[in-house]
Amino acid sequence: MDGMNYIVAVDSGGTFSDCVVINEAGKMWTGKSPSTPPDFERGVIEAVRDAATVMGIGLQELLHNTSLFSHGTTVATNALLTRQGCKTAILTTRGHEDAVVIGRTYQKVAGLSSDEVMDYSRHEKADPAYDPHHIYGVSERVDYAGQIVVPLSMDSLAQIADELEAAGIEAIAVSLLWSFANPVHEQAIRTYLLGRNPSWSVTLSSELAPVIGEYERTATTVINAYLSIETKAYMNKLKRRLREEGYLNRPLVMKSSGGITSIEQAMETPVALLTSGPAGGVMGASALGRQLDHPHILTTDVGGTSFDVGMIVSREPVFAAAPIFSKYQITYPMIEVDSIGAGGGSIAWIESGTGLLKVGPRSAGALPGPVCYGRGGTQPTVTDANLVLGRMNSDYFLGGKHKLNVEAARLSMKPLADRLGMSVEDVALGIVDIADSHMGDLVRKMSVEKGYDPKDFALYGFGGAGPLHVCGYTRGTGIMTIVIPPMSSVFSAYGIAQSDPASVSEESLLLELPCDPKILESALKKLETRSIVELESIGKSFASIEVRREVLIRYQGQKQGLPVRCPHSLQTIEDVQQLMNEYDKVYEQQYGRGTAYRKVGLKVSGLRVRAVGIQNLPGMIAADSFPSTPAVPRFYPVYYRETGGWTATPFYKFSELHKAFQTQGPAIIISDHTTIYVAPDYTVRLDDQQNLVMTNVKGGK
Repeated sequence: MDGMNYIVAVDSGGTFSDCVVINEAGKMWTGKSPSTPPDFERGVIEAVRDAATVMGIGLQELLHNTSLFSHGTTVATNALLTRQGCKTAILTTRGHEDAVVIGRTYQKVAGLSSDEVMDYSRHEKADPAYDPHHIYGVSERVDYAGQIVVPLSMDSLAQIADELEAAGIEAIAVSLLWSFANPVHEQAIRTYLLGRNPSWSVTLSSELAPVIGEYERTATTVINAYLSIETKAYMNKLKRRLREEGYLNRPLVMKSSGGITSIEQAMETPVALLTSGPAGGVMGASALGRQLDHPHILTTDVGGTSFDVGMIVSREPVFAAAPIFSKYQITYPMIEVDSIGAGGGSIAWIESGTGLLKVGPRSAGALPGPVCYGRGGTQPTVTDANLVLGRMNSDYFLGGKHKLNVEAARLSMKPLADRLGMSVEDVALGIVDIADSHMGDLVRKMSVEKGYDPKDFALYGFGGAGPLHVCGYTRGTGIMTIVIPPMSSVFSAYGIAQSDPASVSEESLLLELPCDPKILESALKKLETRSIVELESIGKSFASIEVRREVLIRYQGQKQGLPVRCPHSLQTIEDVQQLMNEYDKVYEQQYGRGTAYRKVGLKVSGLRVRAVGIQNLPGMIAADSFPSTPAVPRFYPVYYRETGGWTATPFYKFSELHKAFQTQGPAIIISDHTTIYVAPDYTVRLDDQQNLVMTNVKGGK
């Protein structure tokens, strides 16, 4: 394999780190290793080592011949959820110190489900990701037009800096009123602070989130500062380990906006990494969807701790209008991926007040993991339930590398069965059904509640546990086509490997429509230049650069704008009128026919530009060979509600499936890293690229 250039991508999740290796011809290898919190870089390296072993080469040989290493990480997300960030202070305009503490009315319910919103005991503000005693008001003022009303007082800033040093502050979020209209005061504050203490990590709202919305902009800036030290430490450790193992180029990191960036830029904007891994899954579906000619796709990722759903509409990933993390609204461009605490590691329990069986959101995580893993877990999980039902082969987990303990899984469910007066098998069915129901609700929320008909979408099921549950959470949605990619258990890593470098820039701009097209065009061009400059700073050469421009428009009196594609230069009033007409269509797509009401008036609320550096990466190639003879199944007992007991069920090995393979469930297909459960009312076939395509014979009912 000397002289071969490889693309290596690793997605480090809460339970496993997944690796994909692709060569110049498009051939693919995969690897998997348990994640290793808090030292996640060890799990990353071990996942690459596992892939190298599959290839028949050593780790250093693989990395030495790797031209591109990309990484998706949960380090920033974990630090935020567990409140393990650094000691952070906030500098804002004097008189506005309490703005971030007061927040918005919706902050108490931000990110909660409809059921949780009804539970008033959950109506609490977010745990602060900062020390409330270290919010400081700076003497200065800029007005809405960017005019300096009160000059920056350096004396007040010097006094604040003394207090920051005395308090041992590590990171500082600077968010001044209307700073996005004129950033000169924020820039001067950073220069002074770093002159006093170069070790401080300083984040400016005018650079990170130059958009209107004092609370949202400040919250985003604070979260970025809060995560900065932990993220920098991890990235530096990863960079050092990769170099020690033979990788000589600059590592790249997956951003939540659906593109990769340099590791240095990732260190400066950890808030951009909060959905790093899930965004990889959406981008992988986008790449595969182009090959399979699926313009509309629902992406579903079932991991060990969470279930993530994203959308691709008209071949473009859907961006979140108002991302929520840990009850904070983030105003930073992110692919929309909605998540719930439902996965293979979700713990089953009985609610004390009602005596009802519940599943999640608590998870066994990577350690100790499900009971059947034999790593010290004692509480039954969804994985244990699948094993008890016979849907997983205890001898073939991770390709036979690890044997699962069926008896331990059964014993863990015995207390639940005794309390509910049910058999262990029926409790296991209940656990799986509840998990599937939670997932199905999220699929409907991401499609029907947004004005889309699920019948128009193909659904891609991936993640370590996605293929096990996809029949359960698609039943009743009306979805007709389900695709299980051959690398489904490491699909987010595949998406990261298929992602080009990208930069997204946003800016607030308040204009009534129709307006002078030159004003809009000038502002869009400024953002386009900013995005391209950031893209080129990554230090790679591109075959071409593609630019996507969007104008956020809203009706008068509304708060939230909807993005409208602006594919060409705005030169005439007719161009602006066309933009307004397109907004009416977008609005009715979102809220229903007849909801558009032009007479109330239209307003521009912001702009967004995304630049992508096209690298011409090798895509997944069609399989060049299949087994010449039909696969011969082995039969094992599986427990079904429909039959009221155990039924002999055909088990197929994925590697033995021939080109014309097709069957109706019930059936189970096992591969090295996942298990595909084909329910009795589903059919499955193998396509030319070794994707498993499933269809509900009842028409999605």
